[in-house]
Amino acid sequence: MASKEQGKKKKYRIRRDVEVQILSGEYIGRTGKVIRLIRDTDRVEVEIDGLDEKYKIQKHQKRSNEHPNGAILKLNPTIHISNVMHMDLWNERQNRKNAPAE
Repeated sequence: MASKEQGKKKKYRIRRDVEVQILSGEYIGRTGKVIRLIRDTDRVEVEIDGLDEKYKIQKHQKRSNEHPNGAILKLNPTIHISNVMHMDLWNERQNRKNAPAE
């Protein structure tokens, strides 16, 4: 019986508590930490460093037991997973780009 070879472990997979660089969209060029993965829609919730409260996503909450008068919630943005890159991979890419050609 032949043994199957294991593939390489994906080193730069986007996971919770990983630093990422945002590549496109409203928050392009910023870095942040992944808080949550939303697998149904292929999105990640990112806590962006230094993001002001007024630039967060506003969600109007209907009246409930938790919010008797309703509320306006300030939420971290969700970004499609194709628009973020693992920070280690981003740094490697920048170093290759800036390295002198031989």
